Amino acid sequence: MVAPNSPDSHFHRRASWTALLVSCLLVASGSAVLAGDFAGRDILGFSADGSRFAFEEFGVQDGSGFPYCNIFVIDTAKDAWVPGSPVRKRIDDETARVATACRSASEQAAPLIANIDERGDLLASNPITESGREPYEIIFKRRPVLQLDNPDWKLRLERIALPATVSWAGDAKTFGYRLILDTPEGSRVLHEDKSLPESRGVPLDYRIHDVVIRQPFGQPASLAVIVMVLTKGFEGPDGRYLAVTAQLPG
Repeated sequence: MVAPNSPDSHFHRRASWTALLVSCLLVASGSAVLAGDFAGRDILGFSADGSRFAFEEFGVQDGSGFPYCNIFVIDTAKDAWVPGSPVRKRIDDETARVATACRSASEQAAPLIANIDERGDLLASNPITESGREPYEIIFKRRPVLQLDNPDWKLRLERIALPATVSWAGDAKTFGYRLILDTPEGSRVLHEDKSLPESRGVPLDYRIHDVVIRQPFGQPASLAVIVMVLTKGFEGPDGRYLAVTAQLPG
């Protein structure tokens, strides 16, 4: 134990004050530990015929502190946004609530999501907060084995080095991706980037987040894979979402 008035005690007090001063300067200069904006997501579901899939992402922007909500509606056969999608809403007011942004987005997207009334089945989920999971691969079954014996399916994500198409990318190393579905019948490439769309910003990495399916018995199925995109943000990496869709045999 250090005596209160010993030289060592003065050294320790000086060191503590120095550390505190350095911490305050780091915070003031923005050089402290950086925290980006990782959006939440809600799966809105499918249309009854499985031709459309919708989800929303929402949160508070890093830097500005403005709440936002984006709704995406995808043509599952074309793996493309339907006309009018996405609907993006941001409220340029730090005191506004995320729920207000989502309500505004839902009102504008109402014609697009009017027939999205089937939740579908969540086959697998791998949120970024779950430790010890492989971000680029997920293995799942199409149906519970207690309901029907069925084999494992696997989704694999492979990164593809591609240059960003936005001016503010700087020297960031950016990537597109390839998504592959492996089943006992063989492998199928669900998506492969040839270039980076401007809407994706500066993508630094990806991870498989959710696997959702609309599969009425004896009918063709619609598969949706939600992928988290880690992008260059104002205060660190941001987390956003995109969806890859495909139609499958029944």
